[in-house]
Amino acid sequence: MAEGGHTDAGNEDPGEASQRHFSMHQLSKKPPLPRLHMDYGQYRYIPEGDKIKEQPDMNRLLFWTKGGEPDGYAERRGSAILYYDRTGKAVRVDTNPPQ
Repeated sequence: MAEGGHTDAGNEDPGEASQRHFSMHQLSKKPPLPRLHMDYGQYRYIPEGDKIKEQPDMNRLLFWTKGGEPDGYAERRGSAILYYDRTGKAVRVDTNPPQ
């Protein structure tokens, strides 16, 4: 049996292949959407001792303390990168990030 549950999955019409329905278990093993990847090489400042978590859909980096508390974030605005503390105040601005 083929992955989709059809015995002749290799011989089916391309129109039929798009009509095939997958279970949630099959979709979770191999999601049909591509993963979003961002290049964060231009982000230079990281608060000391913090862990970084990427948030590519919002194009920003989240900073977390080793204790698991949020410690701020950094995001790109135009050609500048703004760094915010845990209260949401801008604490640093890089106007010429490396390309």
